Amino acid sequence: MVCDELSGRLYCKKIMIECKIYHKFDGNFNDRRFMKKIYIILFVLLAVISISCAGKEKVKPSADSLLTTEAINRLEIIKNAYQGKDAGTLQRQIDTKLAESILKNLNFEKAELSFTPRMLKITDVSVIVNINWQGIWRIAQDKKLENRGLASLILQRESLKLIQIDGDNPFLMPLAGE
Repeated sequence: MVCDELSGRLYCKKIMIECKIYHKFDGNFNDRRFMKKIYIILFVLLAVISISCAGKEKVKPSADSLLTTEAINRLEIIKNAYQGKDAGTLQRQIDTKLAESILKNLNFEKAELSFTPRMLKITDVSVIVNINWQGIWRIAQDKKLENRGLASLILQRESLKLIQIDGDNPFLMPLAGE
């Protein structure tokens, strides 16, 4: 192996293999060439990030997206009114016959419902929200009833009033024997 140092560059030759080491970083951050490269890389990264983030307009939600959000919010209002035994809100948000059957069954001390929407279908006249639900009803200090199920909650499209429940009704307290 033959090594020479010519004007700050190290040349090494070994059996037809030539290695050229032009600049070796030795951990000294005061080296101007090294720091210049770092500054250029940081500047390019900053420019790319600022260009990619700037000028994006907010996407305006579609009518169906707004309707979906409003339907989910309406079901939350109904659920909270049921848990709080708010008969006035339930009568305003639910069809009359359905509201009567739900109001007859508000004979619990406390109810806790959780809804998990699975699918939402929008038709010309209705919005159908398929949910999984779980409920706990406390009927006495030490007695509670639990139930869960699947339901299709059908809302009138224009008013978003709950008009029908297909499947397991989350607003009916289970019987003590179930």
